[in-house]
Amino acid sequence: MQKELFNGNLNLNQELGWQDIRTIFLNPCKVLILTHKNPDGDAVGSALGLMWILQKLGHTVNVIMPDDSPLFLKWLPGHHEICVHDRKSGGRIIPQLFTDCDLIICSDFNASERLGSVEPLYRQCTKPSLLIDHHPVSESFTKLQLVDSSKGSTSELIFLLIEKLQFVEYAGIEAATCLLAGIVTDTVGLQASCSYPEIYETIAALMRLGADKDRIYFEIYNMFSADRMRLLGYSLDKNMKVLPEFRSAYIALTIGELNSYRHKKGDTEGFVNYPLAIAGIVFSVLFTEQSDHIKLSLRSRGSFPANEFAQKYFNGGGHKNAAGGKFSGTMKEAIDRFESVLEEYRELLHADQ
Repeated sequence: MQKELFNGNLNLNQELGWQDIRTIFLNPCKVLILTHKNPDGDAVGSALGLMWILQKLGHTVNVIMPDDSPLFLKWLPGHHEICVHDRKSGGRIIPQLFTDCDLIICSDFNASERLGSVEPLYRQCTKPSLLIDHHPVSESFTKLQLVDSSKGSTSELIFLLIEKLQFVEYAGIEAATCLLAGIVTDTVGLQASCSYPEIYETIAALMRLGADKDRIYFEIYNMFSADRMRLLGYSLDKNMKVLPEFRSAYIALTIGELNSYRHKKGDTEGFVNYPLAIAGIVFSVLFTEQSDHIKLSLRSRGSFPANEFAQKYFNGGGHKNAAGGKFSGTMKEAIDRFESVLEEYRELLHADQ
């Protein structure tokens, strides 16, 4: 069955159509794939999955990330080939990659500031650019856009794209593994943003290409350190506050608390989801203290718009049920602001009762 691709939210140059995009991909060139800072599974999976496909099409491909990915993603095929900007070696070669490339593909982010330390290099580059993303676009920073915010992940969109362009034969086990890992992580193990049957057709297709769903799930969700498990226990026992009158809950972790459990990047992944397992809770937030701001991860169930809340009060955005934000101030100030504005959303928080 032919799947609807990008829901009509296709913003191509007026002179270009699908056949033109196919022609571009069929002509080998030097491609630079960029993804966002603090990369998650969809960022890494979509970038690497596309890298493998383009390489089989004859392209020379480099993937650039502003900073490193968490440990639970480093097993993905091709991860060792990623150029990380905050590494000394990567920092030296990355400017030359921008100079030498013919095409830039931006994967899984909707604003150029998400490129972090790589943004200045991107802004200075005049090469043709293409965005592939499933987040609502907040700014136009590429020449071409392939966007569908109704899909659960950018990794899914990339597979739909290669189907549309008739390139599935170029998707081997490596690409399939990376793309399925991206889908699994961005849907929280197929628990969110996946209530449409077409996504399971994509999953089945990736498994037929060789992706091992059980191994992917195990590597992502069952390879944590003992320190991470103890940090989770501490977070739920000591630092989780439940606000039943607002059907909300939050966890707050300071740098000191993180360090006391020898925190490594990615250790708090998924913490924000645990309060949603409490009966009656529809909105959960994780506050983690960074060196210069407070980072927020927001999750919701049902109709509550976590992205609207994040955008309005915490300089963030994302999907209806999964969003991120940040706050410039102390942890107490961030929490006080959060609690003070919940009253405005009381009706929405109780809408699904």
